[in-house]
Formats: sequence, structure tokens, C-alpha cells
Amino acid sequence: MIIVLKRYSIALLALSFVILLMLGGTLAVKSFGDKMFKDTNITITPKGIHI
Repeated sequence: MIIVLKRYSIALLALSFVILLMLGGTLAVKSFGDKMFKDTNITITPKGIHI
């Protein structure tokens, strides 16, 4: 198991960096969207769902 981790350590580090970057980007876009619609009186509802 240690040999496998040594062999793929750079790939695992790069993969974890990409995952963290994607998570940070998603949270930043959500934060930006929430901030943009905060002071307006717009409620966003999904279309096509009739309850």
C-alpha cells in the first residue's frame, strides 16, 4: 500500500488541489449570487414544478 501511495502521490496531490479549487470556485459563485440578489426583492423559484 505504501508503494502505491508513493507512486501516485503527485497525482493525488494534484487531484486534491483541483477538487479544492472547484469547491472554492463553487462557493465563490454562490456567495456572489447571494450578494447580488440580497437587496432586491426577487425570489428565485424553480420553473416547471407545480406544488
